Amino acid sequence: MIGDGTKINRRKMSSTKKSVEITKRYRAHALHLRIAGEIREFLTREDNSRVLPGKGDGVKVGKKSVSFHFIDTTTFTRYSIEMTAFVWGFGKLGQLGNGETGTVHTPITPKLPPNMEVSDVQCGGYFTAVLTTDGRLFTFGCGKYGRLGTGNEADQKQPVEIRFLDGDKIEKVSCGIWHAAAVTTKKELYVWGYNKSHGVLGHKSIQSATQPCKLRGSFNNKIAGISCGNNFTLLWTDDGEGYSWGCGRHGVLGHGNNEDKIEPTIISYFKDNGIKVQFMNAGFAHGGVVSENGHVYMFGRNDEGALGLGKDGTNSVNSPKIVESLTDKNVKELSCSVGEKHGHTLFLFHNGLVYACGDGYKGKLGLGDQESRVSPEQIHENCFNNEQVIHVSAGGIHSSAVSSDGHVFTWGCGSDGRLGHPEGKGHRYLFRSDIPKLVEDINKHDKAVKISCSYYHTATVVIRGESCK
Repeated sequence: MIGDGTKINRRKMSSTKKSVEITKRYRAHALHLRIAGEIREFLTREDNSRVLPGKGDGVKVGKKSVSFHFIDTTTFTRYSIEMTAFVWGFGKLGQLGNGETGTVHTPITPKLPPNMEVSDVQCGGYFTAVLTTDGRLFTFGCGKYGRLGTGNEADQKQPVEIRFLDGDKIEKVSCGIWHAAAVTTKKELYVWGYNKSHGVLGHKSIQSATQPCKLRGSFNNKIAGISCGNNFTLLWTDDGEGYSWGCGRHGVLGHGNNEDKIEPTIISYFKDNGIKVQFMNAGFAHGGVVSENGHVYMFGRNDEGALGLGKDGTNSVNSPKIVESLTDKNVKELSCSVGEKHGHTLFLFHNGLVYACGDGYKGKLGLGDQESRVSPEQIHENCFNNEQVIHVSAGGIHSSAVSSDGHVFTWGCGSDGRLGHPEGKGHRYLFRSDIPKLVEDINKHDKAVKISCSYYHTATVVIRGESCK
């Protein structure tokens, strides 16, 4: 185990058989070593050749970054491995972080400071957040209502680092339409952005926050995850409790009514029924929960079957309702669309299969047509080159997935470059893909591990392999 911060010895990582010791002060870099095995597997699969660390190389741990060096024994090419982010799509407000405001149809890297190792990237409403392995957070894009957390409302075309009280290090981040939230390594919560009158930030007294504000509650020191939607927020804890707050329209908070909650409030349905929350996701007008036993519960607006409840599903559901058709599927995660209209949901199973339901507008369900589905239906494995999917993300009118082979697949509406396919240029409204399509411009030595979609843009975290001269 290397994710718990305890001291370990990592052997067989270099030809000299030197051990690599990780202490608690390098806890933020544990993800790199866990992924190191995936890098080796990825490079080996490329042509069935062996991939070995070079003499004197292997894993190098420093205070600011972690790097890897491997040698492909068929070509004796030495590779340097790093983690970075790619972004693409509509960039008018600077949300691509490349210093410009144009639309980009193929993946590019934002202008992050040198030696930054990326652990996560999240797309929000015209803005993006990038989290590094040493707990630093950078944002860029639209600054209106303080959603960037920079202390003002100015747009930023390049990444700007966000400062937190007491130098707190960040472990998780989530971006909504108007607001964002971050969880520290101490499992404390910060929020910022537009509070409106709905209390989406969980604070009674503020209209908006241009800098991160600490939000305390009974969830303190036990936060497992956070998800920001449109004017509402979902949070779950290590002991399986689910919380929600903000705008209650359409029943998106799951409290059995449509009332707003200006403070974090536990969703009593799960506690009363002994259901442990494992994962939550907030979309634009609906949300979902995966329980400890892999069951799915949905709530919010159900237009065109976005909740996957079948033909008997009502227009809105204000209390969590189980998706009966998925009770035997062992779901790992789900993703709710972030568009105001045409709601849909993606479901990822532990075995790597992907199901979709809701509005089929522009082919965003990936089922080969534009028909809506009121119950989840499987996207055929062939659409993902028979690769196991490890992560999914639903945008507004498009969708995306990452496979265990590190490939990125996108489908749905391709206007404004949101799919990452070069053939989308010049087809502002007509270009689309009704089935998942490989994003080929991510280099063959790069391996994607995470994906995030907003309405207009997409971003992915990649393990990047480059030839060393």
